[in-house]
Amino acid sequence: MDNLKDHLTTYLDSTREAMLWKVEGLSEQEMTRPMVGTGTNLLGLIQHLATVEYGYFVECLGFTVDDERHDALMADPEVSADMWVPADIPCSEILDFYRRAIAAANHNIAALPLDAPATVSWWVPEKRDTTLGRLLLHMNVETARHAGHADIVRELIDGSTGMRRDNTNIPPYDPAAWTQLHANILRASESR
Repeated sequence: MDNLKDHLTTYLDSTREAMLWKVEGLSEQEMTRPMVGTGTNLLGLIQHLATVEYGYFVECLGFTVDDERHDALMADPEVSADMWVPADIPCSEILDFYRRAIAAANHNIAALPLDAPATVSWWVPEKRDTTLGRLLLHMNVETARHAGHADIVRELIDGSTGMRRDNTNIPPYDPAAWTQLHANILRASESR
């Protein structure tokens, strides 16, 4: 029988890697540039995911987070503090923060069974008591959702596209074919 825990962690690891891949080759300004009206930016997405990894896979499992960046974000009165990075914090520090959060999460995931109890204090009372398995499923969805945001943000920055380094999952069109496809889709939209 397939090992569900292995599948859940494999998919989560793949999406985590995709998030880190989305910032490769970019300048600090490109990583932190807000690309839509809500301020969504690549490094902010990564920092947010680091806080969420620590939250679900450390705090919700009854452990204490030991990370200065996490503590600073949790103490910040700004509601969206985890979604952007002040200019005095190097991008490399946030990438390391995400890697530390992943390592802490993976440690606890490996040590506990899927039915290990967890409590998510910020969920509605009737759903707060849960399990590691549900947290793994939740984080797969959360990380994939933000990876989709990162896909669009990276394309807006420099036109780069793709799901993963080893499998872009994008048709192998040349620039002329992409231009033609865009024109076809635009024409169809404008004809409605």
